[in-house]
This record gives sequence, C-alpha cells and structure tokens, in this order.
Amino acid sequence: MKSSSLFSGWLPVAGLALALLAVPLSAANAAKQLWSAKLPGEAKWHKLTELGTLLVGTDDSIQNYDPDSGKLLWTKTEFKKTNTRNAVDVFGTPLLICNTYDGMMNSKVTFTALDYFTGEQKWSTPQILGQYLDTIPAPAKNLVIFVVNTYDGEDPGIYLKAHDLETGAVKWSAKFAKGGAIPLHMADNSGRFIPTMDLSGYHEPVFDGDEMYLGYLGVHCIDLKSGATKWAVEFPPANKGLKKTYAPLRIDGDNIYGAGGGSVYAINRRTGAQLWKSDRISDFAGLLKARDNAIVAQLEVVGGKVFSRYGGNFSDGKTAMLKEPLGVVVLDPADGKSLYHFDKAKEGITNLVVLPETKSVVFADGANVYGIDTSGATPVESFKVPIEFKKKMGMGGVAKIGLGALGGVTGLAKGVMSANKGLLDVPVAVSVMNGRVVVQGKQHLLGFDPQTKTSSWSLFYAAPSDALANIAMFAVTAAAAVYGNAQVAASGGMGSSGYNSGVDTIHSNLDRYNSYTEKLSKRAGGVKSSEAYSYILTKVEKDIGIVGVNLTNGETDRQLVLKEKEPNYTVDEPTNRIFHFAGKDSVVAYQF
Repeated sequence: MKSSSLFSGWLPVAGLALALLAVPLSAANAAKQLWSAKLPGEAKWHKLTELGTLLVGTDDSIQNYDPDSGKLLWTKTEFKKTNTRNAVDVFGTPLLICNTYDGMMNSKVTFTALDYFTGEQKWSTPQILGQYLDTIPAPAKNLVIFVVNTYDGEDPGIYLKAHDLETGAVKWSAKFAKGGAIPLHMADNSGRFIPTMDLSGYHEPVFDGDEMYLGYLGVHCIDLKSGATKWAVEFPPANKGLKKTYAPLRIDGDNIYGAGGGSVYAINRRTGAQLWKSDRISDFAGLLKARDNAIVAQLEVVGGKVFSRYGGNFSDGKTAMLKEPLGVVVLDPADGKSLYHFDKAKEGITNLVVLPETKSVVFADGANVYGIDTSGATPVESFKVPIEFKKKMGMGGVAKIGLGALGGVTGLAKGVMSANKGLLDVPVAVSVMNGRVVVQGKQHLLGFDPQTKTSSWSLFYAAPSDALANIAMFAVTAAAAVYGNAQVAASGGMGSSGYNSGVDTIHSNLDRYNSYTEKLSKRAGGVKSSEAYSYILTKVEKDIGIVGVNLTNGETDRQLVLKEKEPNYTVDEPTNRIFHFAGKDSVVAYQF
C-alpha cells in the first residue's frame, strides 16, 4: 500500500493524545470532489506519470486515468502482479516500459514499451528465460537497460541488456556479475509465501556522457556504447538485509564518491583507481560488529569537502526501523581524513541540505536544527537551534510546547506511554522552500529561516491510529531516501549537455509527447504559481482525514475527510490534488 508523499502516521499517545490533538478546522477550505472511477480490482500500487496521468496497478491489470476528468485512457490485462518497478515511465518521453511474468517462479519475462497516453504498444521483446531485477531508462542515449538474472548462450549470470527506446531493437547484451552476486531485496507488493526479489534496495545509477555508474556492488563504470565494464571498485554494503545501505553516488570533477561497509571511498572515475578509503565512519561505542556497520546514507561534496551522513530510517521491504549510530562526518577529499565529526544526534537524523547562499549544510535530529559552515578550511558548527512546536492543533487551539523541557521530540510521548523509539515522530527529512528550510516528520512540520537562525513556525498533528505505524514508516523511509538522493541527477547526469541533446533527439521523433508539452508546462508550473503545501494524515472533524499546511507561513487551511481507518491515497502536489483509493476498488479525485 502506498500512502501520502511524506506523512502517513505516528505511533500515537494512546486515546488521550487523540482526544487532545484532534483537529477542528472550521476555517479550513474543504477539498472539492472532481470525479470518481470504479477499478477492476483492489489498487495494489499507484503513481503519477511525468505529465500527471494516474497509473493504477491491480493484481490483474494496469490502468491509466486522465487526472482532470477521470476518463480511463486505457487498461492492459497482460500485466499481472506488478509493482511500480514493472511500469517505468521514461523522463522526456511518453513511453511506459512494462514487463510481464510467466512460468514457474516468474521465470519468463517479456518487456513492452507503451505510449502511456493511448496504451498503444510501441514494441515488445522476445521472451527471456530468467529473473527480472530492474529497468534503467537512459534517455540521453535513446536506450532502456534491463537487468536480468539469465544466461546468454552457455554463460549464466546477471546481464545488462540494452534496447533502443524507439524501436526496441537490441543494442547490446553484457554480463555484469555472476548469478547471486548482488544481494537482492523484497520487491514492493511482493507476495508473502513466494516473495519476489529485485534491485529496489539500490539507488538509481548516475549517468555522464557515454558512461553509467552503478552502485550495486560498490561502484562499476559501464560503457553505454557496448555494455562493457570499464572498471570496478567493489566494497560491501553496510547491511545486506536493509535497503539503500549503499549511499547514492556523487561525482565531483574527475572523482566519484561512494560508501558502504561503514567507510567512504574516493575513486578516479577516468581510470577506476581507488584514491582512498576513509577510516570507519562511526566512533560508536558499541559492539565491534555495530561499529563496523555504520550505514553511510548520504554523501555531498560541498565547499571542496566530502560530507557524509550516517544512520537514519531504513527498510528491509517488510518493516522499517531507525538504525544507529547517527551522525555526520566531513572528510578531506585529498586523503579522506576527518575534518569534522558530529556524533551527538538524538533520536533520529534527517538528510543533509546544502544552502549555497549561506555556505552551510543543514540537518536536524530529534532535538535541534544544526548548521555547519563550509566556508573555511575546517568546517564549524554555525548554529544549533532547539526544535519546538509553536502550534499544537487541538481543543485548546494554539499552545507553545518547548521540547527541551520534555526531553526532545520523544518527550512528547514519554509522559503518557512507553513506545518503540524507532516509530516515534522524529524529524526524517529536510527540504528548502523559497529560501527557507522545512524540517519534516511524519506528523510535524517546522519552518526555519537560515538567515536569522530562528524557527518561523512549527506545528504538530497526532496520527489517527496506531495501526498506521508500520505503513507510515514505509512512506517516511521512501521520502527520506528521495530527499537524500535529490542531487544525484544534477551530478553530471540530468543537467549535462549529453542528457539534453539525447532528450532533444527523442522529442523530435515522438510527436505525441510534443503535443502535450503545454500540459507539461502547466503542470510543472503549478508549484511556482501557487504556495507549496504539505499534507498530513490526522483526525479531522472526529474522523480520519488529511490537512494541508502552507509551507510558507505554517497555516493549516485545507482539509479532506476520508472516513477510513487506513486510507490509501496519493498527493499530486503541483496541482494540489488528492487521489483517494476508497474501499480498495474505487478512486476518488479531490481538488484544493
């Protein structure tokens, strides 16, 4: 089940908290219903394409809906038991790449490209005997690459198979690794008794010109002209059983940085030479095994220094958990030696956000928002501001809660109940909105001004049901991963001249996509032309629902009652729409 984009539940403070923190939003604007549609079965997954059409997967089909009218654009019954990785839309094109399963243990795979506006089949591959692992679009090179555990001739193993995006013609096939060499993880929507395993536990590759960098086993440089591995530097993940425990790769000049097994690696990306391996990141005073397996979750190169954030929320595909130790280490790019080490994070840690205008890096834990000044030779802490909720929505209206007196975020709950710390509402992500930092938890938001180093607004909403705790953590884990990976595309990939020229070539040959560019511009411009909002699941008018928070001023002025104990919904933030999958086999669209 897929919940909202970020906020889907908090392990609540028993019934008392729900009573105190219920939300009577009499002044809020209610969402208007746009349309509703009956689905052919229960929605197992759903997502929005680049141009905003709504894809829905059931056990027996995939449907595509017009988000404005609810009109069913097409349905495909040949695609069964799918998830979001079996229906991949290719950026800059109207192509949706799907695959079918057949045979014992899903051992036969066929790949198909559809025009996602019309459902028209553009091409289909011959059936492949093997295990499907991943789909990698490479629009800059007019390619789509399939990762399959199969055999080519008499040589079994994990293969990269590249096909022409427009025609489906095979461009090359290259063996990447031995079968079973890459640790796999449980796929989204995997069955309980016969689990489907794939590469959903890894970050997306990084592209630059004719090269693709894969982070499946450390760092591999792949020649996109032939599929050959130009060089490889292999190192272990921090935890094979958890997803996303290799950090997203980062390119800086001739160097590429990766992390796994508790250390950061610097590699010359032209030659593949390992320049250095950092000392163990964490000084965590625990068992030796725990010390060796600090999870470096994010790398950023800022001010000529390598920032590494370790610890946070991780999932094994079934449950999610907070993994310690937590902290930030800044490394010298010349030799990997530590220049700065923050190891006092409490109760959680967010991603790192780079603020070029203040030459600082910002993050938060369960008690404070921190800033690190990157302008000097040695990084220094530039500010440390306590997190406090200035607005508590409840029967008493607005109340100020100083979290320092309560012992941080978890202090809010510790006074009334004992709970698993990993499920409490600590901050999980930081983003930048119009020059201001927004610290985001599952049920709370805080607006922070990095210039004045003050919190301009903050608020908290209780979750409606403890049954949502695990579902919430899945959403939060995914969200934190997205924020942590936000700059991958800009690191020599999406913004490169090679990428742009490749997309231009595709556009010139796909007139149907060009006809929708006006719609794309309208959709993409939605965020710029209106205030940015975030949506939180909570109690609304004695029922379960969603409230919308204006991220500019912290005002809660939108609401939607859903009347389900465990609502399944998605938010289209550019258009301020919510799609609610009501009663499991219907979808209802609302507009704010």
